[in-house]
Amino acid sequence: MKLYIYTTNDRMPVLKDSTKIFDADSAALRELIAERNWEKLIERNKIMCIHDYVKNEIPFGFTSRPLLPASAVLAAGKAAGLNKCILLKTLLDACGILCRWHAFRIKKDLFKGLLLAPAYSLLPETLISAWVEIFFEGQWLVADGVLLDGPYLHGLQKRLPPGAVEFIAYGAGIYLSGNHIDTWNGKQHNYCQRAAIVRDLGIPEDLDWFFEEYRSDIRKLSMILPGYANRVIKKIREQA
Repeated sequence: MKLYIYTTNDRMPVLKDSTKIFDADSAALRELIAERNWEKLIERNKIMCIHDYVKNEIPFGFTSRPLLPASAVLAAGKAAGLNKCILLKTLLDACGILCRWHAFRIKKDLFKGLLLAPAYSLLPETLISAWVEIFFEGQWLVADGVLLDGPYLHGLQKRLPPGAVEFIAYGAGIYLSGNHIDTWNGKQHNYCQRAAIVRDLGIPEDLDWFFEEYRSDIRKLSMILPGYANRVIKKIREQA
């Protein structure tokens, strides 16, 4: 049996089996799905409801570990980056929606404002990230809009510089030209971090390999301390 291995000086488990991360069979996730009757919905409504749940009912926020099983993300009641993607993919998988994991590297600028200046300066220039893509009506659609909840995005709008074409800070990497779409409509991609991407890592066929290969990179996300970051997020959300 493949297991997590914890060490006394490691804040993150050494992943040996991705089924422990995408734990769709956990009691908490099965109860949530049954309670919301998602499995009984038509495909479009199923995706919309799951997308909205992960986006707004699991608001943007940091936890002590940047990589948690989906059931632990649910229990935490907030999530950022990889943990948002983990919960979204797990719920979609559990409800029979075809989806995939797409990885990339982002500029550290995405986290500007969420760390004190000395801590921010210690972050590597690029960090690992991902989004989930959903197959619907013959096309793959990016569902990156789940990353930031509606109230937080509304509060963030007050910090957008006039005339700017993009904004990369406070967890957002968005282009400001045209209509920014962060909800699910089944027709278009939605984004929250696209403007911060510097290198596409593609779609890993083996997620066990992905989490093991980038374990060191994922651990670096632990440099974003949740206490300070969440206070900043709370302040911005209150401005909505």
